[in-house]
Amino acid sequence: MPIRASERARYPKNWAEVTAAIRARAGNCCEWCGRPNGVTVVVRPDGSWLTVSSWISENGCCETEPGAKHVRTVLTVAHLDHTPENCDPANLAALCQRCHNRYDAPTRAKGRKERMQRTAALPLGEP
Repeated sequence: MPIRASERARYPKNWAEVTAAIRARAGNCCEWCGRPNGVTVVVRPDGSWLTVSSWISENGCCETEPGAKHVRTVLTVAHLDHTPENCDPANLAALCQRCHNRYDAPTRAKGRKERMQRTAALPLGEP
């Protein structure tokens, strides 16, 4: 996931090295669903997926079923406790964008709600 500019200082200076180590530990695949990093997969409407070559082998062609999409997998590194300062390997997981987004969704929703409440509490005309 992209790091917000306002949060950048919370990450260690060697974040690129940390993430490379976590991706290597995971075999460059999502630790939760197994999607391989950098590979285009066919994602079915139910969320299941196949590599494009597996899809062709299974279906005999490259046409996808209605609602299926070709998606390039991007492997990210998630802080399981949502604390960027905690870079203990046990707190980090290599996740595809789908798994990472699903995992972070409740925390992001809470943050949006808190930001909206702070903004609503400001007198008119203040940032």
